[in-house]
Amino acid sequence: MKIKPHRLRKNRHFQFIYRKGATIHSKFITLVYAKTNIQPFKVGFSVSKKEGQSVIRSKVKRFLKSSFVLIGEKLPHDYNYIFVAKSGIENLTFHQVQSEVLSLINRLNKKV
Repeated sequence: MKIKPHRLRKNRHFQFIYRKGATIHSKFITLVYAKTNIQPFKVGFSVSKKEGQSVIRSKVKRFLKSSFVLIGEKLPHDYNYIFVAKSGIENLTFHQVQSEVLSLINRLNKKV
């Protein structure tokens, strides 16, 4: 799955999902999701400046994006998503981040 047509880019879209969406938490990632009628569904990635310098934040976003590309087909397509990194995620390997994302997606599929 390519990520480019699914990227959430505008600040107002992020704010709408934060306001209207529901959340699922894991130790290192929070998934915020909101119902949408827009096709294709959109996904955004957020890493706070508290997580470190730009190099570290970019690495975390790359890990999240790559995880989404590999297992994004399992997401329900009638929602928009934001993956929010929590502190401590910068110490994880790619496979650990991927398993966190997969566990969040599995929990989401049980809820919706």
